[in-house]
Amino acid sequence: MLSQTLASFLGGVALSISIASPTEWGIHKYLLHAQKRNWLTRIPAQAHDDIHHGGYKAPAHYYRDITNEHVTIHFSPGDVGLIAAIAAAFGSAVDGAYILGSRKSIGIDDAAFVGGVVSGTMLCYGCYEFTHHYMHVIGQRRLSINRILGDTLQGNEPDGKLRFSKPLLDDICDAIERKVDAYGEKDYPQIFSFEDSLLKRLEQQTAYNRRQNSQGEIKPLLIQKDPEEALAHVTSAMVNQEDNYLHALSKSKRFKHKIGRRIQKHLRASRIFQYLDNHHFVHHIRYTHNLNVAFPLMDKIMGTKLKSSRKVLEEDPRYWLCPNSPDKELFVVAKA
Repeated sequence: MLSQTLASFLGGVALSISIASPTEWGIHKYLLHAQKRNWLTRIPAQAHDDIHHGGYKAPAHYYRDITNEHVTIHFSPGDVGLIAAIAAAFGSAVDGAYILGSRKSIGIDDAAFVGGVVSGTMLCYGCYEFTHHYMHVIGQRRLSINRILGDTLQGNEPDGKLRFSKPLLDDICDAIERKVDAYGEKDYPQIFSFEDSLLKRLEQQTAYNRRQNSQGEIKPLLIQKDPEEALAHVTSAMVNQEDNYLHALSKSKRFKHKIGRRIQKHLRASRIFQYLDNHHFVHHIRYTHNLNVAFPLMDKIMGTKLKSSRKVLEEDPRYWLCPNSPDKELFVVAKA
């Protein structure tokens, strides 16, 4: 009996996971980005389409910064409860149809199945929230690195027109963060050296910015440091920033901070997270495409998948980011 009950529970989990991608896609398209708003779609569309996407508008403000740090990323506790309730209702409906078809009586296996559907749904929702959270929030430290890099290359009065690709900035941030983590270790004196391929890409994209300047499209770039010297300067600044920050924390907060950094370290190195992050980055530019966040299968099936590979984001300047955006005004929703 126990094995049958467990099988029913796992069956419910499997069912909810199997429909996670189409469910996520449908909710995102028809509820959160509803083109026609009514009593059902008005509030979700305002919260997501107007506020979240307005505050985290890519490419300039895809990461959390001073303009959007007040904008909510997560669903409210009430929304989470509603998701669980809908999952329970769906599981009960499926189980009820099975009972009618098989003419069996209701038992503990049926409760286990419904519980499995709810558990699987909350597992998928948790994957969504975790992934979506770090896609935007991990950028707080990226922005610190990017700003120092941009100011080092352009000067302390950014005009918002300097541009580098997201993959390049991601790789620069990862390289510098790993060096910050190495602070105090035996190999610390060598942390200011960088891979030739990374330096070459930075030099190439800096040259692109210079060419744009020669065509009169942006202000003169005050590029006075070579790529390696610039990255060494940023690394030194971030090491000092981290050291000062840690000394200001209590022991409990320092432990929490280090756990967070360890999570981010693994995410930065994860090809899966990089793929999902780039996929979602393009969604914040083209709202009707790349609608899946954590389970992108449905985008491919429905033809809403736009290319978001590292190669595309590296080579197409339309997707490039300003590392030191001068924007400081808080985002607010325009009144109708």
